[in-house]
Order: sequence, then C-alpha cells, then structure tokens
Amino acid sequence: MKRYNKIIRYYICSILTTLIFLIGSTYCWFNFKKFDVTYLSYNKMNVLVSDDIEFSNLQKVSDEDISKVKNYSFFISNNGSEEESIKIMITPDLLKKNVNNNYLKYSINGSDVRSLNMDGVIYIDKLDSYETKNIDLKVWISDTYQGELNYNGRCIVS
Repeated sequence: MKRYNKIIRYYICSILTTLIFLIGSTYCWFNFKKFDVTYLSYNKMNVLVSDDIEFSNLQKVSDEDISKVKNYSFFISNNGSEEESIKIMITPDLLKKNVNNNYLKYSINGSDVRSLNMDGVIYIDKLDSYETKNIDLKVWISDTYQGELNYNGRCIVS
C-alpha cells in the first residue's frame, strides 16, 4: 500500500510540474508576442504613405524615352519622435502571369534607370522624426522584352 502511495505521489508531482511549466511558458510567450506586435504596430502607425500605388498595363519603352512613362508620385511621412527605417518594394500580383523582374525598369526621384532585382526592393532609407519624403516613381517594361505585355503589381512601403 505504501508503495502505491509513493507512485501516486510521484505521478501527481510530475503532472503538476508539467502543468506549471506549460502554463508559465504559454503566459510568457503570449506576453512577449503581445509586446512585439504592439511595438511593430506602433512603428507602422508612425510611417504614413499618401497613396496606394498599383501597376497594370505598363508600357514597353526604351530607356531613352522614359518621359512618356506615367509618373507615380506619393509621399512618406514619419509622424513619430524616433527615426524609422523604410523600404519600398515592387511586388507582382501572384495570381496573374507577369513579366519577369529582369525586364521591369524603374527610375525613382529622377535617378538612373535600373532593372528590378529579384526581391523587388527599389529604395531603402531612414526617415528622421517628423520628416516627409516625396517619391516620384516611373515603372515600365524594357523595349527588349519580346513576350506578351502584362504586368500587374503594386508598390509597398514597409
């Protein structure tokens, strides 16, 4: 009988220890997760973008004739009291067949003509507190592209 009592006490202690560990680790995980989400939301709320930029029916243009390309203008503001990092990307609509990134060209703020890289990042910068940057973006399809003209995507600021 004493032997059974010891075994029962052992199992009860093991179960209680496991429950305390699981409850404690779950509590910590949710609290740290909640802190991260709040912090990220706080940062995202400080950086404002004036317009949602979507691309469709891009023109096929040579790099010398980019004056014919539509200009997308928007501004990015940091309304917070701390410096914020920004990254501007062009991402394709994954539901439609699109032109390969190598044939997409862009010019941002009148800079040199560049081909879109595979990750789609076109601009990385930092915004000081209460700073606003104007962005002028031109996007087109290279005149060397031989396939069907079809590009659907958007500009994302993160």
